[in-house]
Amino acid sequence: MKLAFMTANYVAEALQYRPGLEWGAYQEETFRKFHSASFAYEFEQLLYRIKRLGFNALELWVAHLDPLQATPEMIKTAVGLLERYELEVVSYTPSFRTPHTGKEEIKKVYETAKAIGAPVLANGFHASNAPVIYELGKQYGIKYGIENHPEKNAQEVLSQIEGFAPWIGSTLDTGWFATQGYDPVKAVWELKDHLVHVHLKDVAAAGEHDSCELGQGIVPIADVISHLKAIHYQGALTIEHEPMDHDPSDEVMKSLIHVRQLLNDNL
Repeated sequence: MKLAFMTANYVAEALQYRPGLEWGAYQEETFRKFHSASFAYEFEQLLYRIKRLGFNALELWVAHLDPLQATPEMIKTAVGLLERYELEVVSYTPSFRTPHTGKEEIKKVYETAKAIGAPVLANGFHASNAPVIYELGKQYGIKYGIENHPEKNAQEVLSQIEGFAPWIGSTLDTGWFATQGYDPVKAVWELKDHLVHVHLKDVAAAGEHDSCELGQGIVPIADVISHLKAIHYQGALTIEHEPMDHDPSDEVMKSLIHVRQLLNDNL
């Protein structure tokens, strides 16, 4: 299984890890920082840091490259830098939560995802957009994995997928299921026929969503990996840890080492 760095791990960096703000404020500032005349510099610095942490793959957050706002030159620059740093994009994070999003807008997202080589889109969407997502997914060969956030159990995810396989599936977020008080290991088995991607995330406690280094919270990371092996999951694993009050780089690097060891133990 490929191990990827979630670039949204640096969600709060643009605001110098000032805590207490809503996610949207951090995303907006990150977007402004990257979608500017300094895009090439900012994007290269991002890739340089990810490579230094020991990753060969990443999941690209849309605030770092917005599929609707990035210019063709920015996309070309991103592709060139990804090739230079030999970093594979395993997933991309656009959302189609606005009801009845126009087909041309959704198509632009798929065109950008195709350009950067992303085989999976991972986020949420409004049910009204599912038919177009299915159609374009089939056309571009890119799957959409619904990432569980508000969903309290696997059945709530499955109900959104019904009738749209294989181009709409599940992105299992272990941290969000734990936040909802739901067993992520149980979810592995319930979603096994629809898993297109996995976000490995640990959280400090149920009922809240304070992420932490993998293995330091309540998510049974070792069991999740063992059961992913048991169902013969072949997709990527994104390591996700998005604190608002500090740089998570060291903790993500330790998480990477921890997961590699678990994968070796489960060979």
